[in-house]
Amino acid sequence: MDVRQADLFGAAAPVREGPGDEIVAMVRTRLTATLALVQAADAMPWTDLLEIIREDNGFRFAKDVLPPEEGAALWAAFNIEMDRLYAIMNAGKDMDAEATEA
Repeated sequence: MDVRQADLFGAAAPVREGPGDEIVAMVRTRLTATLALVQAADAMPWTDLLEIIREDNGFRFAKDVLPPEEGAALWAAFNIEMDRLYAIMNAGKDMDAEATEA
């Protein structure tokens, strides 16, 4: 139900509040630690492709818990580092040769 639509029975729509300060602090700590990990890494810190995807997606969605400017800044820094690590991970791989071998 759209939050702008009145309830048929006259009850007020519940107000959705953001996460509490404790949750925001925990998310901030986790994202900051993950960013520090990728910034310090000379290679992808996770070995399993699904784990890499999980960490990338986890960061992407967790940033939305933070204030918008803070989340956007952390995401931008993380995204740059992940691009760097993906480039290192894929360095020397010839995608055309791999496709023809399959």
